[in-house]
Amino acid sequence: MRKINEIIINHVFLSVLDKDNNTIIFNDSEMDLNEETYEYFEKHILKGLSDEEAKTAKFTGEQNIVRNLCKEVFEDADTYLENSKRISQYLFKCIANEEKELSGDIAVCMFESQQGKFLAILKFNFTDAYTHYVKQTEDTMSVSIGKSKTGLPGLGQKAAKALFVREIKEHNDYDMLILDKQKDGYFSQSFAKCTFILDSRENTKTFHKLSESFARKAFKDNAQEAEEFRSRMTDTLLSENKIDIDRIAHNSFSDEAVKNEFKAAMLAEGITEKEVEVDREWVEKKLKKKRLKVDKSIELYIDTEIYKDQEKFEIKRNGDGTINIVLKNIKNYIEK
Repeated sequence: MRKINEIIINHVFLSVLDKDNNTIIFNDSEMDLNEETYEYFEKHILKGLSDEEAKTAKFTGEQNIVRNLCKEVFEDADTYLENSKRISQYLFKCIANEEKELSGDIAVCMFESQQGKFLAILKFNFTDAYTHYVKQTEDTMSVSIGKSKTGLPGLGQKAAKALFVREIKEHNDYDMLILDKQKDGYFSQSFAKCTFILDSRENTKTFHKLSESFARKAFKDNAQEAEEFRSRMTDTLLSENKIDIDRIAHNSFSDEAVKNEFKAAMLAEGITEKEVEVDREWVEKKLKKKRLKVDKSIELYIDTEIYKDQEKFEIKRNGDGTINIVLKNIKNYIEK
């Protein structure tokens, strides 16, 4: 699902969840999509599918309302309209007791791609938007500005919360991508009722993040060893299809206690496999550039290719735990 870049939207059903007035406003039918509204939902769906924060998850429990309603739609498209209303009602019920949750719109979109059929459930929070008002009388014309409290996120923004549900089959390793900043909040726990699954993208991200965190802790006062460790991690991610956690620990640390601490840190974050499959697409995008913060006062932003080019960039190890960073053959520079 993460690699979907073209979709065809077949249906959109939009409802207003007015929490302040304890009211749901339903459409009598699905939306008529014109060029602008089609682009709006297309952009938000594609943006959500490719979002780095989107996580794979699987529905739990036989009496899972969202799962069962989605499954009915996939099996019988004639249930789409009624089930979209029921999904909207259920989300409204879930947010009723959430004090900080904002009113907004919910869109239930049915779309397809080369990977099959999908349902997107998008929650758009209302935002304040300033607009002009024109008032005309018989003798005068006045233009003023006021605030509308029911604005929706633009094309450059994203939905507050989203589910992207694939056709539900017993052999699926995951059922959906879920986009929600609150991993343990009501949207995943009460509404979708799901458990998160670590796929290759999440495992790769977690490995990279934990490796950096561990480097800061284990080599706090030794920049030389920290640089060697980080370079080994980067080279491993760029060159290997799978990461052997035991081998990484063995090659990186001489102290058995530190080795075990490293492996335990990975296990605590859900990496239970001894070998982690690398998400090549994420690695090539994420590690294309390096951002270095030196002694809390200097920042360098460098292409990985330049970092490895001895004619332009070099790290000299001083032998006492410190390093020198050398920029070479500079033809020009500008100050910003």
